[in-house]
Amino acid sequence: MRRLSLLVFLLCLGTPPPAQAISATDLATREGEVAFGQAWLRSQRGRLGERIDPFCIDILETWLIRLRNQYPLGEMPLLGLCLSPEAFNAFAAPGGIIGVNAGVYLDLASEAEIMAVLAHELAHLSQRHHYRGLRNSERVSAGTLATLAGIVAAIATRQGQAAQSLIMGGQAANAQSALAYSRDYEREADRLGAEALSQSGYNPAAMSQVLSILAEKQSQVTADLAFLSTHPLGIERQSDLDARLSRLGAEQTTTPVLAELDFQLFRCVQIEGFTASARRLDPELCGSIHPILKDYRAERYREAYAAFQALPANLRQTFTGLDLTLALAIAAGDFAAAETAIETLTLFFPSWMTPIIGQLDLDIARGTTVLSRGFREQLVLRPDRIDLWRALARFAEATRQNHLLFEARGWDALMHGKMEAAKTQLTRARQAWPKQEDARPLARLETAISSAERL
Repeated sequence: MRRLSLLVFLLCLGTPPPAQAISATDLATREGEVAFGQAWLRSQRGRLGERIDPFCIDILETWLIRLRNQYPLGEMPLLGLCLSPEAFNAFAAPGGIIGVNAGVYLDLASEAEIMAVLAHELAHLSQRHHYRGLRNSERVSAGTLATLAGIVAAIATRQGQAAQSLIMGGQAANAQSALAYSRDYEREADRLGAEALSQSGYNPAAMSQVLSILAEKQSQVTADLAFLSTHPLGIERQSDLDARLSRLGAEQTTTPVLAELDFQLFRCVQIEGFTASARRLDPELCGSIHPILKDYRAERYREAYAAFQALPANLRQTFTGLDLTLALAIAAGDFAAAETAIETLTLFFPSWMTPIIGQLDLDIARGTTVLSRGFREQLVLRPDRIDLWRALARFAEATRQNHLLFEARGWDALMHGKMEAAKTQLTRARQAWPKQEDARPLARLETAISSAERL
């Protein structure tokens, strides 16, 4: 019976209708995908090697926003995850979760190539290849089907504790099977991704360049094949894509989010500490920034800031340079420079979390004890951004406001699937919450915990 329930559910997850004609049934299905994806993320988050880097997350989500209108995703939210591993890997999980390893920046040397990978992953997501692959796979065991069927049934009947138990028990790790694609799905993702690149103003030939890089990596005897293990490569896949590219425009017609120097500086920051050499990157650029980052990590803030200030102005004035200015200037006590960086980033990207979190860190450095209304508003708008909660925890510790610390820890525990810990932190927050302070944040945390338990 469980096997039948899963198959019926999967059969409902076929190719979605066009974005302009999303039905009520499809909307309900999308809600189920988001619920499953969020539960999966809660169960796996601690194993992904997540990097809590607001600027990296903002850049990744900005790239995704540029692409999303080319796919029938409806109102599905997109959540970008910046991950630490050096292996070349990126993935899309049900519910709009996109993860990118820092290792991709060793090999991908342009924003267009990164966009090609993201376009490919969004194509997998929009076409529901995860579910279609499970439905058609003969390798999925009866136990896996039964487990996934139990999860789906629990989601459908709002039995969140049962679903969470199955997921947290490790059995949902079998859902990793859904991240492995057939060559047919890969060709479909290549085609749709190349079309999305072209429609978004990027040169679709970047998709072919990425495949060439992967083909080279596949021919090498290395352990760095995480992407290829779930995204099989074949000669026919490259040939099929090249034939399609001949019918698409081959010029970039949009201004990239990061200019060339900016992107290369961003790459340097992402690959800090890696042993492998980066493809098509001037070693002098990384050679100038990595010692600064090393000094910063060692809390030699004044030395790091002085070395950074000695770099060319055009490098410091990039968006990546402004992010570095923000961190270094606050640490070194140059609050005026930090304010200018915040104002500039806000001007260009008013929806970014980087300047908002930077402002909170600046408030901490200045000894401000009142949490700004603007930061609280962002917590309401983007409770899925774990970097906001980590920033709140820093503020709470610096200002010795335990009620805020318990609130932040409650959300952090929730995002890692630690439900009992989340409820414990909520109880502590209630006990410590000042009577004169607005208690709606407590209600939001309680609702989020209840929703997670119900899925």
